[in-house]
Amino acid sequence: MSDHDLHHRLAMFTDHFLQAWSEGKWDALAPQLSADATLISSQHGQAQGLAHWQQCLAQDTALLVWMRSSNHALVLGQEGQAVGSAYVIGLFEYEQQQFLFGASLTLRFEAQQNTDWRLHEVRIQVQWCKGQLSLARHWQAPPSDAGWQLGDVAPVIVSELDSPWAQIRNAVPQQDAMIAVQQLYSKYSWAIDQGDIALLSDSYTEDAAGGFSPMGQLHGRHQIIGQQKSFRRHWPWMQHFADVLRIELEDDGQHARMIVGRIIPERSVDETGQLLYGAHYQLRTRLEQDQQWRICWFDYRSGWFNASQIPEFEIGITHA
Repeated sequence: MSDHDLHHRLAMFTDHFLQAWSEGKWDALAPQLSADATLISSQHGQAQGLAHWQQCLAQDTALLVWMRSSNHALVLGQEGQAVGSAYVIGLFEYEQQQFLFGASLTLRFEAQQNTDWRLHEVRIQVQWCKGQLSLARHWQAPPSDAGWQLGDVAPVIVSELDSPWAQIRNAVPQQDAMIAVQQLYSKYSWAIDQGDIALLSDSYTEDAAGGFSPMGQLHGRHQIIGQQKSFRRHWPWMQHFADVLRIELEDDGQHARMIVGRIIPERSVDETGQLLYGAHYQLRTRLEQDQQWRICWFDYRSGWFNASQIPEFEIGITHA
């Protein structure tokens, strides 16, 4: 199986898990779980096996009226392992009450002896929530805006240990440039949202530059990381939900440009039902000698648009 086909197949596993969680469609997921598949969640506890997974998530499924995933990434290992990540926005609703939340996921896959793949572990860390808290009374300890408090339980996702880039140390270089560039944004956003500064540093080239609103124009990895590390306080609600809307490979084969739309959870569709974005990134990326794509130019721009109004490329122009 090619890397492209495997990526597609494991992405389908992820979709099936999200459908099981949000819609109760467990039949498609069942044959994709390993015999000892483990679910570890900040709000649902730990479960093993299909029946227990279903039991743990059943109350969510009954309340969920809408779920959207974004920021998908998948890192393939050379020894029959792969780890994926994603962001999820979910909305509980009952009568006139609503409860919105955002979560980070990691999914660990393993190849069986016959090279057939199975989903082995899912971790769910709910990062933030807002609305009628009573709708989530079945959760163990919904997160608050106060940040860490004495007595808080340890998170189930620690980026430096659990992210795809941390778990897979012998990663297979992604041969599909379009997928690799798209996943670079997921890597960047995961790193800054999780406060994983080493991973964030690895998302930029040494000579990266651009407009980093509200910090202004920055030049060089050292300046960028220094400012972003200072700026990135512990904001539990800060998740850079986004869709990659456009990728264009440049003629030299070493650069690619990307437009990424920022999803605002409270207003993710317009009045006609089209996907809506509250800002966008203009990014230029470079393939470096270690065969890793990194951001070499960056500009963040606020301003609403829908999926039929995707901005044009303006690489090299900063608005910060």
